[in-house]
Amino acid sequence: MEMLELLRRSRKFIIGSAVVGAIIMLGIIGTMVTPEPKMNLSQIGKAQPPSWEHPLGTTSLGEDVFAQLCRGISNSFMVGLLGGGLGTLIAVLLGALGPYKGGLADESSNFVTNVILVFPILPMLLFLSYVLGERSLFTVGMLVALTSWPWAARSIRSQVLSLKEREFINLARMSGMKDRTTVITEVLPNMLAYILMVFVLLAGGAIIAEAGISVIGVGPDRGLCVTLGNMMYSAIQFHPSVWHWSSIWWWFIPPGLVLTACLSAIFVIHAGMDEVFNPRMRRV
Repeated sequence: MEMLELLRRSRKFIIGSAVVGAIIMLGIIGTMVTPEPKMNLSQIGKAQPPSWEHPLGTTSLGEDVFAQLCRGISNSFMVGLLGGGLGTLIAVLLGALGPYKGGLADESSNFVTNVILVFPILPMLLFLSYVLGERSLFTVGMLVALTSWPWAARSIRSQVLSLKEREFINLARMSGMKDRTTVITEVLPNMLAYILMVFVLLAGGAIIAEAGISVIGVGPDRGLCVTLGNMMYSAIQFHPSVWHWSSIWWWFIPPGLVLTACLSAIFVIHAGMDEVFNPRMRRV
């Protein structure tokens, strides 16, 4: 409750959350009120501009762009939640339990983290996506999570190494509390704000990663689900030349604008949380 009260005082957090909330509501409500996008055989190869019947026009297959956009928002956020949630869980497990235990456990978790950090994330993500063949929303979310956690684990590790020397942790040790119990009941609750900030960044990064690999054709399969990224990919494939994108602006620009607004809002949320929870940035 105290954390929520602190966040309510942050203008950046409130504004960013309002923007993200509005985008999520557009996705949920739009998906409920618009019919499932279907091909229109009479309009294949003819992307139609906005009209009263289709507020954001149609694709080259005659599908309603607005209906696709609403579903793309929902699916892209699902990737963000899955990638951010699983990435945060891995980062906490490797960045908290090992360093607190110390010795071989810390060395092992640190070694695994360093190995993953050595590989460039985007090429590795592209390779894994290509190898898998059929790519569902869940699969892509898992891949993003498995390639995005190392920096978060290193950051959490530094926090744990600092906390484990505090007096209340020493008292827990002296009372005979097991290491795992101490981490769960004493260390992690004192890092909750920091872990939430890590989740926000990982979720935003997952949305960016999905859009990035989708734009170059190795994101979630278009036949399985529509995302903001593969909407842009479809528009690019219809007109590969950048000089012709202006002729289908209603197909290419809306998902790009939503992605820009969403990611900007996520980083504003993170800035607001940092302003609240980081003692160095608190206003006097």
